Amino acid sequence: MPSWVRAAEIILGLVSLVAGLLVVAYPGLAFFTLVAILAVGLIFLGSRDIVLGTMGTFLPRWLRASDIVFGVLAFVLSVIVLASPGVAVATLVIFLYFALFVRGVAALTMARAGKMFPTRLRAGSGIVGVLSIVLAVIFLAFPPLAIGTLIFLLSIGLLFVGIEAIAAGVVGREIVPVIGSVQSKI
Repeated sequence: MPSWVRAAEIILGLVSLVAGLLVVAYPGLAFFTLVAILAVGLIFLGSRDIVLGTMGTFLPRWLRASDIVFGVLAFVLSVIVLASPGVAVATLVIFLYFALFVRGVAALTMARAGKMFPTRLRAGSGIVGVLSIVLAVIFLAFPPLAIGTLIFLLSIGLLFVGIEAIAAGVVGREIVPVIGSVQSKI
């Protein structure tokens, strides 16, 4: 691996670590970051759909039309997100609630129907399912707790990415494929 790539990984890892620490120190900044990520994501999604709808001559007309409509809708939603950050955060909280609830139901289903799995695994899955559903209901009842959790997850994610990038730069090779190859040998 070239030395400039290693240096870039170390520098970008440090930037990620600093960003993670800033999120911990200034949660309002993380709130703004979550809103900005959602808005930018919607802008890119809208652009992609509009370009695909206008240039995708290989697609049926109805699909091209729907791409254009959904692209414009994504742009409108990005403007709403930027104009009203509260709506964006409420949307993220609803996504978090929905993901936890669906995960809880899936875990309970596996615990109930997964007769081929050991009893301990089924019991663990049932406990995780109940906890996921309870957490989803708590987040729905107390949205500030969900926002705090999203901010916490953002900071932890930035810290882990930073540590991994610094380690990869110091060692001089990719860490993730090494871990994957070790897991496949176990």
